Amino acid sequence: MKIGELAKASGVPAHTIRFYESKGLMPKVTRGMNGYRVYNEESLERLGRITCAKRLGFTLEDMLTVLAESNPSEGLDHDKLIQQLDTRLDEVETMMKGLMQQREEIVQFKQHLLDTWSEGKCVRTNEMNQTPTSSS
Repeated sequence: MKIGELAKASGVPAHTIRFYESKGLMPKVTRGMNGYRVYNEESLERLGRITCAKRLGFTLEDMLTVLAESNPSEGLDHDKLIQQLDTRLDEVETMMKGLMQQREEIVQFKQHLLDTWSEGKCVRTNEMNQTPTSSS
């Protein structure tokens, strides 16, 4: 199949497929006598894996690591894939914890602003640089 057909079948734009090829995520494809890239079902399968990894938040380097070590005839290295998923899960949980802390700081700062303004005062610069104390 040509790149346009692969793009349609996979839902991945042709320019993105070419980008993945340039980064080594997609194997080099053969070209027909007319110079067009010729893709097969294996290419479609590979794009599906890349799309899934992207949706889960993996970096290009992470994808390269897993895909580079996979054998097309044998599939992905299951242990390596589970290890990568565990690592990504830890990253997501760390980000969530950080976001929850940031959310709490925003809520506290907003309340401080409202309280200060309701008293007809302005928040001083030094108050903006202080970490709010938790009320719990």
